[in-house]
Amino acid sequence: MIVWLLRSTYIVGLISLMVAKFLLPDFLQYGKTLKQTKVPKGINRWIHYTVPKYYFYHFYVISSCLSALTLCAYPQYVVVWLLLCHSLRRLYETLFVSVHNERSRMNWSHYVVGLWFYTTLHIILNVELYRGNIEVRFPTMALMIFCIAGWDQHENHKVLARLIKYSLPQERCFRWVCCPHYTDEILIYTSLLAASKEFMWPLIWVVASLSLSAAECQNYYGRNFGPRVPKWALLPYVL
Repeated sequence: MIVWLLRSTYIVGLISLMVAKFLLPDFLQYGKTLKQTKVPKGINRWIHYTVPKYYFYHFYVISSCLSALTLCAYPQYVVVWLLLCHSLRRLYETLFVSVHNERSRMNWSHYVVGLWFYTTLHIILNVELYRGNIEVRFPTMALMIFCIAGWDQHENHKVLARLIKYSLPQERCFRWVCCPHYTDEILIYTSLLAASKEFMWPLIWVVASLSLSAAECQNYYGRNFGPRVPKWALLPYVL
């Protein structure tokens, strides 16, 4: 029952993502892509309410804590260690690598969705571990993809941190795609499929949400930097 409940939340989330894309685009924008407007009044004030983008660190605090709790129960499983390392790395990057200012904000819905995603991700992990659907070892090829993508994402975040705020990144893979750090995130979640096919649901969500975010980012760069912007938003010859 809990598996189907989790799946249903992802289905609802994907439907909501499409609704936001076509009817409430402000819900999908954050940081540099979030349009700065006057504070609306009435119910619109709550619809368009924003929180600081650096609240992203809340996601990784939750993910790190849930990973640590899972590790106490299943210390021998490699995938649990991997998720803990990933969560701690992202927490470190958000607190000590990424640069935020007061203008860098996100819609409240984006914040709520982030809390939902990392919570359900760990519920899926624990359910699959409890049901015995995950092996203790982690396949070598998947481990290599996870580690390389994690390292590359860290390096890409350092590139973004060195930029003058909201300028065009042109180092490393940013020369070919607008958001290689998103590509890395997709590769990380793709590698988790080697542990359990149930991670397909978080992967689908990551692909869908980051594809939309990458497209928004490319549009922003296009409006501000014209022909210097890479042709591809996320993956060469695909998006």
